[in-house]
Amino acid sequence: MSWPSVVILAPVAQRPSLETRVRSFGLVPDPVTGDERMHWQGYSYSFDLSGGILPDFEPEELDQVTARIGEPYGAYVSCQSMDAARTFLRQVLPGFDGLVDTNHHEILPAGEFLALLTRYPRWDWRRTPSTGVTGGQ
Repeated sequence: MSWPSVVILAPVAQRPSLETRVRSFGLVPDPVTGDERMHWQGYSYSFDLSGGILPDFEPEELDQVTARIGEPYGAYVSCQSMDAARTFLRQVLPGFDGLVDTNHHEILPAGEFLALLTRYPRWDWRRTPSTGVTGGQ
């Protein structure tokens, strides 16, 4: 099974602050893939901070993101496990004013995503959409 992943979306003007926030965890270049890797708190992660993930979005998705935050920048984060994903996102998202694409048909405001992680600590967004966790509230 592939590693869980998300795309953290920020207005392009906030790219430097998002990159700084993510890099502060100690990323190292991966000479094979060109991405960056990190080993942190016993977990492994892979990052693509190039912004090159945006062409993978459907045009309608990109239009929705642009309508919400303006011209977007996307940082792709792949995590060894759901525990790794939850651990990292709980650390990097506080105070971040952007969006999180779950890569499972949902793009949520970062604050809402973080609130769901806090309220439902075992939430697996790959299997259950946010409305499935909250009962559609």
